[in-house]
Amino acid sequence: MLELTPWSLPPLLAALLAGIIMFRLRNNEHVPGVNALLLLLGAIAFTSICQAIANALLEERLKEFAVRLGYFGILISPIAWFGFCLAYGRRQLHLSRLVLNVICVVPLVTAALGVTNDWHHWVFLPESAGHQIVPGPWFYVQLAYSFLLVVAGSAVLAFVFSLSQTSRRPIVAIISAPVVTALPTVYALIAGVSPAEYAVHPLGMAIGTWVLYTGVLRYGLLDNIPVVRDRVFNELSDPLVVVNHRGLLTDANQTAMKMLDMDRQNLASRTIAQFINTWPPEELARAGSASDEVTIGGQIYDVAFSRLDPTSEFSDVVLVFRDVTVRREAERRLRRMQKELERLAHTDSLTGLYNRRIFMQRLEEEVERVRRHGSTLSVLIFDLDFFKSINDTYGHDTGDVVLVAVSRVTTDVKRMSDVAARIGGEEFALLLPETDQQGAVQLAQRLRIAIEKRTYLSTSGTPVKVTASIGVATAVKGTKEVDKLLSSADKQLYRAKNNGRNRVCSTML
Repeated sequence: MLELTPWSLPPLLAALLAGIIMFRLRNNEHVPGVNALLLLLGAIAFTSICQAIANALLEERLKEFAVRLGYFGILISPIAWFGFCLAYGRRQLHLSRLVLNVICVVPLVTAALGVTNDWHHWVFLPESAGHQIVPGPWFYVQLAYSFLLVVAGSAVLAFVFSLSQTSRRPIVAIISAPVVTALPTVYALIAGVSPAEYAVHPLGMAIGTWVLYTGVLRYGLLDNIPVVRDRVFNELSDPLVVVNHRGLLTDANQTAMKMLDMDRQNLASRTIAQFINTWPPEELARAGSASDEVTIGGQIYDVAFSRLDPTSEFSDVVLVFRDVTVRREAERRLRRMQKELERLAHTDSLTGLYNRRIFMQRLEEEVERVRRHGSTLSVLIFDLDFFKSINDTYGHDTGDVVLVAVSRVTTDVKRMSDVAARIGGEEFALLLPETDQQGAVQLAQRLRIAIEKRTYLSTSGTPVKVTASIGVATAVKGTKEVDKLLSSADKQLYRAKNNGRNRVCSTML
């Protein structure tokens, strides 16, 4: 009943290859379209086994049944291939469910006509006998439709691979596999040779499956999922650039090209140093991963970069730019506000000098330093003579003008290390670290003279006479009453006022 012949080997080989590839794909459930690919391989295996059985059977009726049964696998194969190609590259072509259903109409009609072929002979002519197939008119419709699906799917898949693979081997394999599968059948039809009799169709399927295996699947290209390049690389909202070990740009997504103001035609001629001159190529090549902040086109970007292959010093480096301009500007505004709040908390709102709280805090720190290290410290307190009469005569606006002018004189006279503060209405103080009595008195005299010589005008333009009385107290090494420094300076201030004003009085603790 069965007789194995050499023509049984090609379909058995095709079935074996399909089975091997299906076994390899068992761990690739995450690959888009893997179910369609498994269906394709299953259809190839089914058709090949049916063909092998038909070639081995001796009874004509059983041969015919086996050949026609295997024809259903041939119907499924183009749809499965087309479905796999679309699913794998589905970001390149979007089809609605309705369109996908319409695509299946012709194969379904063919299947129905095949089952009822004895009534109308549209698929196989009555001359068909055993495994000698004579195509009917609808057979050519299905054949043309199948070729159209295979070509369309292969074009989509080849385009997907062309986006992300430097090697052309996968593209050649994708195009070659359907071609070598179809050519034997086309030859048989043109030459009038039955594909079933000479097993050229299974032979083509075997060769096509082998080409697909060696050109794509063998190298794990499905594991890499090139479509991810489109979904992650091109669709990423953040600019992304790939740089080789010499600093040349090798790839960039659309957002990056817009950021760098270039197009894909001149991409390869640009270097990263043209945009980020703080990163020489050799530094990028050495870097495992790092981040930095750069400014490009007035925008601030936080840039993270890492080598694609950490084990190779010649690895490409991927750079991801994240626009942080708004965040950095908000941070700067926040810092400015914090500084302003700190300034308002530390300074007198009218004069800009330190307020009493900060002055007392600094005084405590300096007093503690005197206790610990025996350093010298002087405190100077002064207020403006007859300031109440200035307010009464010229108004409080003029009084404020005078206070601001006196604060500027104080700032000009004091040294960098001195601390000036407004500690009361018209009362000011100076903290003089590492200053003995003689130095403090000299500074106080310069300040008194500067205040007296300064020209002051009322809000109406009338000259205003302003003088100051100053009290000075100095603590030296061994002073036990250092915490009385401020009160001692205050006493000297009142002494200066009682002795006629516009003078300096001092004491040493």
